[in-house]
Amino acid sequence: MHFVPYLLCMLVLIITVPVLARAESREYAPPPGVLLGIVVDGDSREPLARVKVSASTSGHMQAQVTWTDPAGRYRLPLLPAGTYTLRFEHPDYAPSSRADILLRANRAVRSRVALRPSGTRA
Repeated sequence: MHFVPYLLCMLVLIITVPVLARAESREYAPPPGVLLGIVVDGDSREPLARVKVSASTSGHMQAQVTWTDPAGRYRLPLLPAGTYTLRFEHPDYAPSSRADILLRANRAVRSRVALRPSGTRA
């Protein structure tokens, strides 16, 4: 009589231990973050479209790149946590960059950037 519950417990252990061990051995990847913001003209404060925005980090060889929309907005989603440098480029404006941007897992970092026309000194 006591033999059946014992067998059931052993069967549960035999099945669950390997499943749990396999689940723990998988590499955990934290949820990605997002860098987003707006780019404006430094003089008029009007939004700038078609600004190339690139995000790079020392952990990845290739930068993530996007372009601002007509309202000057950009969004770089699905980025792993890390410290990033953002670079902003437009043919009519002096390039600009922001370094040491800390992006945490499952977070968004917003920034507003003003670009100066190429012939203007800051």
